[in-house]
Amino acid sequence: MDSNSPEAVQVNSGSQMDVDSQEQEEDMQVDSEEAAQQANSESQEAKTDIALIMPKLTAYINVIRTNNSTVIDAIHNYLGQYLRSEEIDDLDFKEHISIDASNSVINAIHPDMIDNLHEAVMMMLEAGFDRECCNEYSKFRTKCLGSYLSYMKTLQPQLGFEENAKKGTKFFNHEIREWTKVSNVIVRVLLPSERTLCQRAFLRYTEAKNLALMEVCRPLLISILDSAVKHAVELARSNKIEYFSRISRVFKAFHDLMPEIESLFPGPEPLGDLIRNEVINTRKRLGKATMDILKRLEDWIYKENEMASFYGGLYPIISWDVMNCLGEICEAWTVIGLEKVLEEIPMVSDGEGTAPCSSFSIQFNRIIEMLNSHVEIESKKYTDPAEGYIFMMNSQRYIQQKIIDCQSKMSTILLMANGAIDENNAKARQNLEDYRQSSWDEVLGLLKQGDGDERNEVEYMKENLKLFNVQFKEICRVQSTWFVLDEELRKEIRETIEEILLPSYGTFIGKFQKVLGSDADRYIEYSMYDIDALLNDLFRGGS
Repeated sequence: MDSNSPEAVQVNSGSQMDVDSQEQEEDMQVDSEEAAQQANSESQEAKTDIALIMPKLTAYINVIRTNNSTVIDAIHNYLGQYLRSEEIDDLDFKEHISIDASNSVINAIHPDMIDNLHEAVMMMLEAGFDRECCNEYSKFRTKCLGSYLSYMKTLQPQLGFEENAKKGTKFFNHEIREWTKVSNVIVRVLLPSERTLCQRAFLRYTEAKNLALMEVCRPLLISILDSAVKHAVELARSNKIEYFSRISRVFKAFHDLMPEIESLFPGPEPLGDLIRNEVINTRKRLGKATMDILKRLEDWIYKENEMASFYGGLYPIISWDVMNCLGEICEAWTVIGLEKVLEEIPMVSDGEGTAPCSSFSIQFNRIIEMLNSHVEIESKKYTDPAEGYIFMMNSQRYIQQKIIDCQSKMSTILLMANGAIDENNAKARQNLEDYRQSSWDEVLGLLKQGDGDERNEVEYMKENLKLFNVQFKEICRVQSTWFVLDEELRKEIRETIEEILLPSYGTFIGKFQKVLGSDADRYIEYSMYDIDALLNDLFRGGS
């Protein structure tokens, strides 16, 4: 074949391409092998470097760890009384803990130890071992914090097995008190110390410092927040209404800690964003627990067949418990910002066009209606109708007062429309009128004038006055043992009686004296002053 022919040129060209391709593959293989050798060499060098640097960091860490007993002594000296005492209010941290106590942990670590730690951390970071340094540091501080918390637990009063098993009032009080105290110490003492230590160890290496601080602090903060929700949920799910109101202590402690947490982790740094998100999530979970309590209140009222009472059997405990619980919820609404948490709850018209109300308001009104209906049913069980009306008035007055108190805590939400308030007031006035009629109408009937025949009228008035004396005495004897808690209500009832009784009695006695003359004194047992004094003793519980 001619070498200059097209076929020959094509063959020669193809052969050349094969040679070039083979040479490229050989070059790439060489480059790959060289890169692998270089990477392996660098890895070996890195391992050598970290093997040289890490022991120094570990050694300085161990020196500080051996100093833990000094830190624990500081906790004992400065915080022991606060943690041990069952008398100190767990919410009054600042009143019982000094500035020295707040700095006790960081001050218990000698400055030279912190300087040595900083030196080792700098060597790790400058060699590029940020991740390894942060991991080692966070493991070290997490173990130290664990030992501090374990010691703090030994300082706190412990419940016996029986109290823990019962999960009663003492258990819940204990759990909430101890959680609050430990949370205060963590947020106000331990975490500020950790932040200071971390800043001094990492100095200008902001990214590494934030990473280390996040790994140390975030689990502890999440544990605190999760415990708050755990206690709230336990209280919300409890079978006794008196436990519900204790949820407010959790809310108040949570609220008091929030500014401290936010000041520890401010600004746009990643840890600050993470913590703020955790706080927002916790607030929402506490809000849900609050709404669960409202639902359980409805269930509890519905299922409460036997209504306990106090103050001589005329004050329904259910009204006291339910309204106090609602008051605590409204307090929490303000304290932890439930209004913002539950913004997604739809607003609806109050039916009067005056203001919007939320489903919280609807639930609030439904609870009030259920409570009033339940108390009214119970009032029918009294053999003396007048006693049932007093029972109702006691309940209604307390409910009205608590509604006003609750509304004062709610800034933008109308709990009860004006129509509902007017309706409740009308029911209260009707109960007062029903009481007056059932107790005093018969007595007042005895003070009516005769038929005009003078001789018949004298006998008629003598007989009626005699009956009046007997009945009035009996009513005062019985109703002086009844109890009306609210002084203003007690005054209103007495004034209602006085307005109708005193004028009628005065007119009757005046005419009686006119008809009988001096003989009238033989039949008159009570002067106007005596009547007024006896009425003044009504509804005091026999005191």
